[in-house]
Amino acid sequence: EHISAGEQAIVLLSRTPFYAESGGQLGDIGRLTGDGADFVVSDTQKLAGQFFGHVGTLSAGSLKRGELLNGAVDAARRGAIILNHSATHLLHAALRGVLGTHVTQKGSLVAPDRLRFDFAHFQAVNAEELASIEALVNDEIRGNAAAEAREMGYQEAIGAGAMALFGEKYGERVRVLRMGDFSTEL
Repeated sequence: EHISAGEQAIVLLSRTPFYAESGGQLGDIGRLTGDGADFVVSDTQKLAGQFFGHVGTLSAGSLKRGELLNGAVDAARRGAIILNHSATHLLHAALRGVLGTHVTQKGSLVAPDRLRFDFAHFQAVNAEELASIEALVNDEIRGNAAAEAREMGYQEAIGAGAMALFGEKYGERVRVLRMGDFSTEL
């Protein structure tokens, strides 16, 4: 109901510009401010599968239920995460192109300073294959193809050639990310 300066809390909002951690991508950080209150958001988590919880500490003022707040996402950090998220899509396409279409993503971490991409393959990737994968990804990055995100029906997306990712649960409407002619994924 109420928090004071110095207290840690999870703040829920009716609407938010913050992205909650999902699919290996870290949640946003930033600030929630209003009427003398300054809440430093150190993480954003999805709660009960639908609510975005802004985790952090109230550095100044006080907050109570129903107050209006302004949300400001750390734009530089989000921008770095976006670049690494795009790189995971490029890497997935390159792995499938070099190693074969049997390659499937098994997990990932998308952070502002790095990415990790877990995948299944029959054997260790050799040095020649690794060099080819790296060259493909770097060529696509340097090519700077337009990225397009569209929302459409799940069946329409699959019919258009979009690849569904490992173990993800999709609703009737999906977001499709297309990066040039190289990668199209849900």
